[in-house]
Formats: sequence, structure tokens, C-alpha cells
Amino acid sequence: MRHFPTGVTVLTTNGPEGPHGMTANAFMSVSLHPPTALAAVHHDTVTHGILRTVTGFTVNILAADQTELALLFARSNPAEDPFRRTPWRPSPVTGNPVLTQSLAVLDCHLRQRVTVADHTLVIGTVTDAHVQRPEADPMVFSRRTFQTVTKAPGPG
Repeated sequence: MRHFPTGVTVLTTNGPEGPHGMTANAFMSVSLHPPTALAAVHHDTVTHGILRTVTGFTVNILAADQTELALLFARSNPAEDPFRRTPWRPSPVTGNPVLTQSLAVLDCHLRQRVTVADHTLVIGTVTDAHVQRPEADPMVFSRRTFQTVTKAPGPG
């Protein structure tokens, strides 16, 4: 699967101890009517436990220049609070943390959880979506590295 490029996101929500987030590249749009998205979360993560108790989550789509942010939220050191090291604000719609420098944001109302092997698919109806950095290129993860999108050569 490392040959299949994916976007890079940070899922955020409010847990019992405050804002929480994790880097995720297993994310996709499911439907446009109603707008629906899903993310896959491994059972061994703190995020998995929190998402069993909340009613929503926010997807922060990362820009190509946010490698450090992706790595910050990918680390599983509970003593290091990534929200102290990056600007964020509560979403006016859901109250979930929004990373203010992310490329785009989707606020989701959690509709369903589906267990598949060692992951849970969290499926949410998008309640709000906005682009924060329209000029930025999206971050892509492929072959175990962060990359960006480049245009393929066109005909003639």
C-alpha cells in the first residue's frame, strides 16, 4: 500500500482531558449528498478510545509545508501536548480544535463506527467545511515519505 498516495490529515476532537489529535492518512470522502467522510483509526491509539465517547471530530487537511505538524501529531508521547506547539482555535460549529494553519477543515458529526480488523472506521456527516489556505498545495504521503502534488505532463 505504500505505493498508493494519500492525503495527510490531523483528526481532532475534545477528549476528557482537553483537545486531542492524531495524524491520519486513512481518510476519504464517502458521499456528497449528504456530505460524508470517514477515517480509519487503529484500536491501539488513544484517539480510538476518545472517539468511542464523543459526538464528532474535525479533519484538518494538511498543506505540503506542514511536515513538522504531521510528525508532531503522529508521535504518541502523552507527555508532549502538540496543542501547546501549534496555533489552534475551537470550531464555531462543533467546538472541536481547528488547526489554524491547515489547508482546509471539515467539521463532522460522528454518525457511525464500524469495526474492521484492527481499526474502526469513524464515519461522519460534514457539518461545516472551509478552505483556510487556498494558495497552498496539499500534502501527500507515498512510499513512506511526505510529498506534494505536481502536475503530470499534459498532451502536446
